[in-house]
Amino acid sequence: MKNTSSLKSMFIYTVAILHIMLFTYAAISKILDFQNFRAQLGQSPLLSIFADVVSIAVPSIEILLSVLLMIPKIRIRALQYSCFLMFMFTVYIVMILNFTSFIPCSCGGVLEKLGWSEHLIFNIIFVVLGLSAIAFSKGLRHTILISAIGGSIGTLVLITLFLLSEDKMQKENPFIRRLPQATAAKIAEIKLPNNTVYIAGATKQNIYVADRLAPLQVYEYDASLKTKKHYTIVLDRENFKFRELRLKVLYPDFYLYDGSVPVIYKGSITDWNAKVVSDGEYGFSDIIFINPNQRIILGKERNVKQNILALIKDKDSLQVSVHNSILKKQIDGAFDISGTMEFSYEWNKFIYIYRYRNQFIVTDPELKKKFEGNTIDTVSKARIKVVKIKSGDTKMAAPPLVVNKMATVVNNLLMVNSMLQGRYESSEAWKHSTVIDVYDINTGNYILSFYVYDENGARMRDCYASDDALYVIIGAELQKYGYGVRIKSQFKYKKIPAGDRNVDRTPEEKSRSNY
Repeated sequence: MKNTSSLKSMFIYTVAILHIMLFTYAAISKILDFQNFRAQLGQSPLLSIFADVVSIAVPSIEILLSVLLMIPKIRIRALQYSCFLMFMFTVYIVMILNFTSFIPCSCGGVLEKLGWSEHLIFNIIFVVLGLSAIAFSKGLRHTILISAIGGSIGTLVLITLFLLSEDKMQKENPFIRRLPQATAAKIAEIKLPNNTVYIAGATKQNIYVADRLAPLQVYEYDASLKTKKHYTIVLDRENFKFRELRLKVLYPDFYLYDGSVPVIYKGSITDWNAKVVSDGEYGFSDIIFINPNQRIILGKERNVKQNILALIKDKDSLQVSVHNSILKKQIDGAFDISGTMEFSYEWNKFIYIYRYRNQFIVTDPELKKKFEGNTIDTVSKARIKVVKIKSGDTKMAAPPLVVNKMATVVNNLLMVNSMLQGRYESSEAWKHSTVIDVYDINTGNYILSFYVYDENGARMRDCYASDDALYVIIGAELQKYGYGVRIKSQFKYKKIPAGDRNVDRTPEEKSRSNY
């Protein structure tokens, strides 16, 4: 009996020492690399909102348990608490693996090298060892009862944290980005003619690049970025004093426009000949072509010099519908409501993304507002300073804080290039990459983010999302970022009506069936 009792005591002591070593090592690792530990918690789908509290609480509890396990009189009670903590870590991993998006291991040190499955097994072993030690001391029935109660409480606590965290992330995100794996990765690249080109459009098969300094020159690259074709656009009329012609390719057609003139050309990519289709009196700074007879422009309201949106229809006769209540003035009604216009042809929705504040607007093609959404940063009011000059115009008096630099839309996904660093993000990664935040235009919800990395010190300066990849221009290089499963799983497709005459066309071609 003495030998058996001695063996049980030795086993309990050994288990306690193992837990002390584990908790001490883990706590010290977290403290020494605290910023990284907190950043990893900030990426957790279960604990994002509580990262500040948890990052302090967990190592503190681990140190406290290590001390309690050293005291023989309360060692069994300390082992019960230790098992409870390890059980919560185990349930956390199970939930991460089965019910949420990814999170990198936040344990630190050697344990950080373990994969999720190995980490799960490691935790289970420590839970079993702890329960065995408790059973030797308190008996099997007591151990089962304590395990059932503790396990239920631990699981309920984690589920509650998960639901609270997800709810707050969606409703009142405190600028915490989700940066999961398997989002997007560079899969191809090619040198461009120069660094003055921009992306004019793309389909699943090709991407079209135009040159600001030579606006009639077009470069067509195949989707693999291995072959290039060069075309020259031929205009039927050239007697206009253009400032900057811009090209937009909407398969199978293309448009050339200069809102300062204003003139709009239209042609087919089969021959690249362009004819004037609009020579109106309405100037604009940006334009969206909904179909050949309908477009949305961003321009200035006469006599007021404030930016407004206008819907133009010219099938039989020119109809201009001004919508001056959609864009919300904060300061001057011009600079403060500057933004980017995009259109989802798949969902037939117009999106306006403010440049200097955390807001975007979704409407139907008739500019009837659907809802206002928010980007995840916290800049709700434009931080700009404007002054009036002698002519009565206004200009920027100081460099503005740019919130959303550029954007692109594909299907139901809005991809926004944010210029602001979020909470818990690596400063080193931020210095050498550009972030893309992804939102759902049907719900306004933030989904995830990913990085586009700099090349030779150059940052991303243009982007265009097609159905299967994000194309970006960095310096004088065109790169293709293929979508991973995390982004592909977020696509939502509209059902194609029966008898659709475009049923055999590619998704991009179907989406532009009005053309």
